[in-house]
Amino acid sequence: MGRWLAPLVGVVGLLMLVVGLVWAEIDVATTGGMGLVGLGVLVLLGAVLIAGAHEGLTQLARRRHRAAGHPARRY
Repeated sequence: MGRWLAPLVGVVGLLMLVVGLVWAEIDVATTGGMGLVGLGVLVLLGAVLIAGAHEGLTQLARRRHRAAGHPARRY
């Protein structure tokens, strides 16, 4: 699940960020796009956290697997 979830969330975050920036540039009279920019940044941070947690758990599983005396697997 982590292999596709983090990139998907990252793409959604980037799209939200770009759309919010374009909206903020086009509609200068209001600040409607700025909330979308902030939300896009938060979604991008969420993608980074998901990817980091997935990589950390994968590394932990590899260490435990080796510590148990199992031969190295190809991931």
